[in-house]
Amino acid sequence: MSRARRDGPGRLLALATWLLPAGRRDWGLAMCAESAAIQPARERWRHALGCMRVVLVQPAVLRTIGYPLLAVAAFGGALRWSAGIAYAPLRWGVVAVVTLLLGIAWWGRHRGVLGPVGAGPVARALRAGGAALVGALAATFASAAGSHGPPQEQATVGLPVFGVILTVCLLAVLAVTAERTDLSGPALRTGAAASVAAAGWWLTAQLVAPPIPGSAGGAVVVTGFGVAAAVFLGARRQDRVRAIWLVALCVAALTPLLLFAEVLVLSTYGPARLIPDLVPMALSPADDLANSRIEVQDPYVALLFLAGLAALVLVVVAAAGRRPAAHEVRTIAEVRND
Repeated sequence: MSRARRDGPGRLLALATWLLPAGRRDWGLAMCAESAAIQPARERWRHALGCMRVVLVQPAVLRTIGYPLLAVAAFGGALRWSAGIAYAPLRWGVVAVVTLLLGIAWWGRHRGVLGPVGAGPVARALRAGGAALVGALAATFASAAGSHGPPQEQATVGLPVFGVILTVCLLAVLAVTAERTDLSGPALRTGAAASVAAAGWWLTAQLVAPPIPGSAGGAVVVTGFGVAAAVFLGARRQDRVRAIWLVALCVAALTPLLLFAEVLVLSTYGPARLIPDLVPMALSPADDLANSRIEVQDPYVALLFLAGLAALVLVVVAAAGRRPAAHEVRTIAEVRND
């Protein structure tokens, strides 16, 4: 085995063994020992590459190497987006916000209030989808920084406000899907389904009866319907009161984020029939349409504040009612026995 680790195939197998979870490393060590007896070198490389291919498709390994790669890619993207911002405080503010979000995401992978993620595919899917949504919004803001409005105002007002909102929303996503929050799969599924259904309802209404409204009132009403639906389904399923509160807050935070993302996509890429005429004094129809695409987004910024407020309450409720960790349960039981 020592010989296998000194040459190229051996080092590759050693890396594959290191990537495996602790319960599967005996298999990796066995492959290292088998490699030492394989000749010639070409066959050893084939064996090592085959073992590495098997290791890389394991879900645990994909998560282990996927998170760091995504973090590096996101940080590199932030540096690239900010490179075109001439105003230094705004440029480095964008990098700081992205770095903060990446740090919180890394924190959510470790045991505590925010992690690890709960068991089951629903918790993992909701965490991945929510984090991707926050990341997409952060990327949108980062790519648009410096091009809309005075950079000094963006650096002192816009960026801090959006940074705080996105940070709180990411904390909420991690908190509601954490193992110690102890929400059942059906409860999480209800929250995700109610949010997606409410956002889909609003999107369908815009496509059927354009243009996009010039105010966010309808979107707020749709969010309320989503919350009410989640509460009704939770009560019908006889969930605990705390679980119903958590799911309702999850819908109140996730639905506005989805709606705001829809507004961004429709106003940026949608056909002209979806865009209301908000700048009739423009010099030309093309300028009118271009400026209206930007202006229609402004009222819907209120959805971000609604999402941030709901997310903040969600983090507090989730943290206050989290169940004890396994070692804490054992300690309590030992004290009672004594």
